[in-house]
Amino acid sequence: MTFDVLSDVNWLAVIVAAAAYFVLGAAWYVPMGPRWSRAGGNEVPEDASPEPSVFVLTYVAYAVAGVATAMLAVATGTDTLGEGIVLGLVVGVGYALTAAGVSAVYDRKPEPLNWFWMNGVLNVIGLVVMGAIIGAWN
Repeated sequence: MTFDVLSDVNWLAVIVAAAAYFVLGAAWYVPMGPRWSRAGGNEVPEDASPEPSVFVLTYVAYAVAGVATAMLAVATGTDTLGEGIVLGLVVGVGYALTAAGVSAVYDRKPEPLNWFWMNGVLNVIGLVVMGAIIGAWN
């Protein structure tokens, strides 16, 4: 694979897929905020709200994941919803879930298993959604 595949990336699909991942993350973390904070050893005051830059950086990170997923979709000929779901599952489990697991083990979190599942499962689901959107639009 080369960076030439970038010319075949559906950029609208990447933008929409990143937005879907972002919305999914908000829906995922808002209700479990206190559990997530406890599992990670973060003490966040109840009245605290994140800086806007946190949301911008999160969207940018999801957009980078979208570009990488779109490049893989082009390189592998993924051009249907079903193939996109499989691509998202492979990327999600193969990279995101394993990275979350290694991070949970070495980061010395107070509740490493909860930390792993809360972050890992979101990222697998997010990448499956992302792969589905990109695959369906290729």
